[in-house]
Amino acid sequence: MQRHPLDASRVLLAAVIAAGSVSAWADEPSPYYIGASQAFTRDSNVYRLPTGVTPTSGGRGDTYSSTTLLGGFDQPIGRQRVHASASVSANRFQDHNSLNNTGYGLDAGWDWATIEKLSGNVFVGLNQSLASLENATLIPLGGRNLVKTQQFGGRVQWGGASLLTLQANYAHSTVDYSAPSYAELESSQDSVGLGAYYQLSGALRLGTGLRFSHGETGRTSVNKTDGHNLDLTADWQSGGRTSANARVSWTRQSNSVVGGRDFSGLTGALGASYAPTAKLAFSAALSRDAGVYSSFYNLNNAGVGAPIFGLSENSQATNALSLGARYAATAKINVNAGAQYRQAHLVDAAGAESTDTLRSMSLGATYAIARNWLLACNVAHLTRTIEGSVAYKAPANTASCSAQFTLR
Repeated sequence: MQRHPLDASRVLLAAVIAAGSVSAWADEPSPYYIGASQAFTRDSNVYRLPTGVTPTSGGRGDTYSSTTLLGGFDQPIGRQRVHASASVSANRFQDHNSLNNTGYGLDAGWDWATIEKLSGNVFVGLNQSLASLENATLIPLGGRNLVKTQQFGGRVQWGGASLLTLQANYAHSTVDYSAPSYAELESSQDSVGLGAYYQLSGALRLGTGLRFSHGETGRTSVNKTDGHNLDLTADWQSGGRTSANARVSWTRQSNSVVGGRDFSGLTGALGASYAPTAKLAFSAALSRDAGVYSSFYNLNNAGVGAPIFGLSENSQATNALSLGARYAATAKINVNAGAQYRQAHLVDAAGAESTDTLRSMSLGATYAIARNWLLACNVAHLTRTIEGSVAYKAPANTASCSAQFTLR
């Protein structure tokens, strides 16, 4: 929740931080780190406007800078583990100054275990960034719109390494916007789950469970959503280089105001990773979920490790596919490629329906110059098409490069 910054530069910075953390942690036992990064991004369509439309002031494209301070720690304490990471970014646009903003991210957690078979975790996540215009079902704004997302919750598990494991979890999530015109898209959700898992073999674990959720969308005309899910899950690990996990759910969802968003049927998720060599790795994720912001709200239950694509406003059901590849060209250079497809069936507060399709491709590389220095560059192309009550097509190209310095 997938766990997440929504503008292009912060997505890149997250990838850079992750890449730097992997190599640094392998060499350095210190649990603490602090650093800074600087990124420059060129975006050909900053407002994600339809083809042929130009803003009243300035062009369609712009170049912006993201200056970020970051830090964190990951500290085992006996059977416990405490970890946190935080960042704050100053984002400044060259021409469209109204989009200037300060973004931040905080993720923290406590993993605990007892001498007996009890274990679990507690987590919290807070983020602020420009609202992702790839998901905006309203006419794009000509100014700044910040989105704040919050998540907190926990999990309790009994069973440890035994054949049978029982688990209970709770999560609370919210989405808030700074623009008044987005007030009816603000939402919150609480969910609880109960599950049982059986280790069928050393590589395969099967599970079943129940999930219940209650959410509210809008400030003035509040639409209440109640969801019920029966889950069947499977997790498979083979030799450390191949893994797969799947969830199939019978989902029933009802809405108090927007009846067009009611849903009854199958949902689920499938994720797989394969590393044929030490230098090459592939990953794939497929999901179908119901509800407004389904990817965000199903982050902790998707079984894929991360949401496929951020927030999808007004969605009744969302289908998404993500493909990725990584190649370690040298000990210091990694090349990454990805492709994403998302299609959402949208139903707005008035009951009007439309189909929202997003296609994107990206190619990037990271270069670990030295122990504390990392460079990264990324290019991407995306096209968003909406057909129905709202209809337009909005393509965009982005190119970004960043440098990061980290002390541990």
